[in-house]
Amino acid sequence: MNLSLGVIETYGLTAAIHAADAACKSAAVTVLGYKKIGSGLVSVFFAGEISAVKTAIDSGVAVIKQPAFIKGQLVIARPEKQVVALLTGLKGKELMPPAAKVQQETPAPVAEVTAPQAETAAPVVEASVADNKPARTGGKKESK
Repeated sequence: MNLSLGVIETYGLTAAIHAADAACKSAAVTVLGYKKIGSGLVSVFFAGEISAVKTAIDSGVAVIKQPAFIKGQLVIARPEKQVVALLTGLKGKELMPPAAKVQQETPAPVAEVTAPQAETAAPVVEASVADNKPARTGGKKESK
C-alpha cells in the first residue's frame, strides 16, 4: 500500500476540528496531526490510501458551513520521502515510526468475562401521597 497524504488548511482551530471529524468519519484515514501556522491558520494532515484521502478531504471541506474558513486543500498521491520528512514536527501522531518501534508487539491476554446472573427485582410498592394543601389557582394576583 502506498501512503497518500492529505491536508486541509482552515482559519481557526474549531473549523479544523470540525473538518477533521467529518474527514475521519467519511473514510478510512488516519489523522497525522495538526500545525498552527500563524494568523489563525491551522493545517490538519491525513494519511491513507489515495481514494480514502480524496474522499476524506472532500468531506472535510464540504462540512464547513462558511467557505471563508477554508484556506486550502491538498492531496498528494505518493509523496516523496523528503516531503514526508518535512512533516515530522506535527502535533499528533508520528508519520513514520522509528525502526526500533516497528517490532511486533504481542497482544495482551484477554480475560474471560462471565455473564452476571439475573437478579430478582425487588417489588415496587406504591404509596399514596396525602396532600392537605388546596390546589393553587395559578395566575397573577388580581388588583382590586
